Amino acid sequence: MFGKVLISFITALLVFIPCSILIGTLDIRSSYQSPAIVAATSCADDIPLRVYMYDLPRRFNVGMLDHRNTTEAPVTAVDYPLWPDNSGLKRQHSVEYWMMGSLLNGGGNGSEAVRVLDPEHADVYFVPFFSSLSFNTHGHHMTDPETQIDRQLQIDLMGLLRQSKYWQRSGGRDHVFPMTHPNAFRFLRDQLNESIQVVVDFGRYPKRVSNLNKDVVSPYVHVVDSYIDDEPHDLYESRTTLLFFRGRTHRKDKGIVRAKFTKILAGFDDVHYERSFATGENIKLETRLPLAAFLMQL
Repeated sequence: MFGKVLISFITALLVFIPCSILIGTLDIRSSYQSPAIVAATSCADDIPLRVYMYDLPRRFNVGMLDHRNTTEAPVTAVDYPLWPDNSGLKRQHSVEYWMMGSLLNGGGNGSEAVRVLDPEHADVYFVPFFSSLSFNTHGHHMTDPETQIDRQLQIDLMGLLRQSKYWQRSGGRDHVFPMTHPNAFRFLRDQLNESIQVVVDFGRYPKRVSNLNKDVVSPYVHVVDSYIDDEPHDLYESRTTLLFFRGRTHRKDKGIVRAKFTKILAGFDDVHYERSFATGENIKLETRLPLAAFLMQL
C-alpha cells in the first residue's frame, strides 16, 4: 500500500511544483487554475493522487511571511500571501510555500495531485509546516535565542499530529513533510523516520532518517529571475555559452561530485564553471551576465 502511494507521490511531485514557479513566478494565484477541490477525478487514464492537507494555524506557515497578521485561522486560497521578492536565499528553499499554494488551489485542472477535504478519501496527508522558512527565520545562526521558537513549533506540530487518528493509523508513513533546507526540522527530525520527506539531498542525516526508499528529492527554487527577452527565432543561436555554473565547488563529502565536474568541464570554451558564493550581490550580477543555453544546478 505505502509503496504504491510513494510511487504515485513521486510522480505527482513533478507537476505539484509547476515549472513556472521554479523559474521565477512570484504570484501563486497567477500560477494555478481557480480552486477546484475534488474527491476524485481523472488525470489522463489514471486517478490522481488524492492529498489531504492539514489546516494548521498560520504560525506554522504563512505567519512567518507576514508578522503583522497575528490571526491563527488557517490560510485560504483567497488570502494566501505573495512570496516576497526581497527574500534572497530564503526563496531557494521555498518549495514548501509553492506546494501549499498548489493544494490550496485544488491542484489545478489536469494535475496529478488533487486536494480532498475528507481525510478518509486521501492517499497521503500533506503537513504544511514551513520548516525551512522557520529555520531561516528563527535562529538562522543556530545559537540565537530565537532558535527556541523553531524548536517549539516542531514540538507543537508533533503534538497536534499525534492527536490525529490518521497519524496514529499509519505512524506517519503516509504523511508528507517538505523540508528542503538541510537544517529544517532539525530538533525532531528523527521522529519522522517513517514519513515522506521532500528534500534536496541526504547530506546531513543518517539513512534511517532520510533515504530514497521513502523520500522525494526536489529541485531548489531558482533565485535568479527568468530571462524572457530572447528573440523567438534565435532562441539558442544567440547564446554563445553552452553551459553555465557559478557556485560552491567544494561542499559535502569534500565536494567529490563537484570536483569531478570541474575536471570534466575544464578546457571547453563554451562552458563557464566558476567557484563563487550565493550572496545578494552575486545574484544581482548573475542576472546581468551573458546568457547560456543551459544553467547547471548542483
